Amino acid sequence: MKPSRPLPLHQIAAFDAAARHRSFSVAARELNVQQPAVSRQVALLEDWVGVRLFLRTKPRLTLTPAGESLAAAIGEGMLAIRNGLDALSARKRQDVVVVNVALGFASLYLLPRMGEFQVQHPDIQVEFLTRDQNMDFDPARCDIAVVFGETGLSGRECRRIFDEELVPVCVPNFLSGGPLTLEALAQSRLLHMSNPNHASDWSRYFRGTGLTVPEPKPMDRLYSYMVLLRAIQNGTGIGLGWRHMVDDMIEAGTLVVACERVIRTKRGYHCCLMPSADHKPEARVFFDWLSQGDGC
Repeated sequence: MKPSRPLPLHQIAAFDAAARHRSFSVAARELNVQQPAVSRQVALLEDWVGVRLFLRTKPRLTLTPAGESLAAAIGEGMLAIRNGLDALSARKRQDVVVVNVALGFASLYLLPRMGEFQVQHPDIQVEFLTRDQNMDFDPARCDIAVVFGETGLSGRECRRIFDEELVPVCVPNFLSGGPLTLEALAQSRLLHMSNPNHASDWSRYFRGTGLTVPEPKPMDRLYSYMVLLRAIQNGTGIGLGWRHMVDDMIEAGTLVVACERVIRTKRGYHCCLMPSADHKPEARVFFDWLSQGDGC
């Protein structure tokens, strides 16, 4: 049997673009080439099939009957290819557990523990969609959402990962001696978060002590916790850390507790199963693991 000739894919692409736009110039812009290159490729394709595909009319090209037939066949083929690629992409997404989470929680709590999860479940792939200044998320784009507050998301199965425990931290050389008294802490340079969830954290920390916190300077208000943490690490001032998220740094000695008072609030981090997880067993496995909290 005589082998079939390989398809002239570059020429087919040029013809497809020109047929859709009825213009060599517009096709050239789509393909990011010069107009003569498209015209030449179409001419080569016409030689290959042995028939004319276009009438070079103005202001727009006109397809010949043969050109119309070929354009329809290519359109059907492109649609089949696109459907195949979409199916492969969807299959890949079904194999990945997508977790929507704040950047600070992902960096300070999840990532240091992911090695253990991967050892326990080497076949489960997890992808993090992080949010920081944009606190909104599309539930359709994730299988599990990690949210902060007194409760999880209404109407979804949620479990608390850990409670919020506020502890003041700084770099070791920021303190001249040991931990500060509450009175000395209140007069220190305190770094604040302007994020609505945490803008009142220092007031919450000092509540019931009879002490008030001076209004911070604009430069001491930071939106992102990761930026706040960097400012603390640079020795700029004292910031509030969350137990479970700064414990490793305290243990390593890169941060120290600035005051012994630790406040546990009614808030915490919750993991929530989203609708797309209902038919994804891998998401349930990750959910169960994450909701073990410090034991995970």
